[in-house]
Amino acid sequence: MDFTIDFSAPIGPVKPVNGVCNGPSKMTAKYFRKAHIPFSRLHDMRTHFHACCDIPSIFRDFDADENDPANYDFTLSDYYIEKIKECGTDIIYRLGSSMEQGDFRFYNEPPKDFAKWARICEHIIRHYNEGWANGHHFGIRYFEIWNEPDTCNKNRAMDGQWTGTPEQFGEFLSVAASHLKKCFPNLYIGSYPSCNILTPERESFFRTVFSILREKQVPIDFCPFHCYGDDPERTKRYIEKFRTLLNEYGYENTFLLCTEWNYFWLRSGIWSEFELEGGEYLFEEMFTTASSEVGAAYSLAQMITFQQSEVQAATMHRADALSMYCTMFNIYGVPQKQFDAFYAYDALREGKTEVRVSSERQPKGVYVLASASADYACIAVSQYRGAWKNYHFDVCGLDEEAVYTAEYYLTDDKRSFELVRAEEGTPKDLSFGSYLKENSVLVIKIRKKQ
Repeated sequence: MDFTIDFSAPIGPVKPVNGVCNGPSKMTAKYFRKAHIPFSRLHDMRTHFHACCDIPSIFRDFDADENDPANYDFTLSDYYIEKIKECGTDIIYRLGSSMEQGDFRFYNEPPKDFAKWARICEHIIRHYNEGWANGHHFGIRYFEIWNEPDTCNKNRAMDGQWTGTPEQFGEFLSVAASHLKKCFPNLYIGSYPSCNILTPERESFFRTVFSILREKQVPIDFCPFHCYGDDPERTKRYIEKFRTLLNEYGYENTFLLCTEWNYFWLRSGIWSEFELEGGEYLFEEMFTTASSEVGAAYSLAQMITFQQSEVQAATMHRADALSMYCTMFNIYGVPQKQFDAFYAYDALREGKTEVRVSSERQPKGVYVLASASADYACIAVSQYRGAWKNYHFDVCGLDEEAVYTAEYYLTDDKRSFELVRAEEGTPKDLSFGSYLKENSVLVIKIRKKQ
């Protein structure tokens, strides 16, 4: 057997690592509900609702009185969040501004008054959680301060998020995080959403910031990070690196969230290739690949990697059907094969509890996760870069006398989460196996008949 699955050996809860960045359109809302998307991270809404939820779009005159509700405009942000909540999806609220690209920058400089900026955020949180300024009681738990301060553009004036120094960001974060945690001790206040912690200049940026945070004893509940790529094994290195650095600076209890990830080619010099003549076709090829069965297999492998790590939640960038980075839907709101990975992980979450999966010879490029609840069990497989072959599962821990149905759903180059086989019988009668091509996703839903 390739894998042994013991449904009677619980490991822990299946975590909400199948979140997304941004909310649904009218066309995609039903898919949010169908896949039970657990989280929407509010960032880069510019192409959808003109940067709603960003600080400058809500509080437009920084010199105005931050205590006066009349100086806030929540109209678009309220509508946007309400539509997300209608899907049963919770919020990770990024406090700051969306990434600025192109030839102009408006909000990439450090706030001119750190304390006032923190008080503005305080009022935004009170609006959404405590009803301030004709607000809501949404119970949003996660608030993420800023985004990618460490892009380290050679032309710092054109950095998309932060033109200041690492020292300035450390001081800014000290003020903002301390104030918000004092105001809201029961909420999760986190920061340092790094764009790539594995490069020397960004590690240096991190060390400078956290030296200041350690010195000032600033509380940081969670550390978000971003992890684009095409190799889940590299994701493991990201997680290990962050954990090591956080522990080194005394933040052992700070937990990890991955608030941006997607399939992305990471070969050396890729951004230079995009800028060459015809680079737009290369860009198109990469994002088209992400939308395909390749992106589906990678995405499920990535979520399995998060589940089997200490990451507590994750949000894929992005799901608003209006950006080239949205590879889950096309511009018409039609789900692409990559979205099948989210159906697959939702099937695992129905099982609620991860169970033990083992293999004497772990097949390379194949990622397996299984879950179980009282009368339901699930096996999900990403055959991302493995051998084309029949994969078999030795299953134990089910009721040997009971009758079960087993439904096999497959995504590959010819199918999109298609029901390809259904079986019924006692556990010894069921086959628990399937031939899998490279870049395929298999889900086996196992239900006990009453």
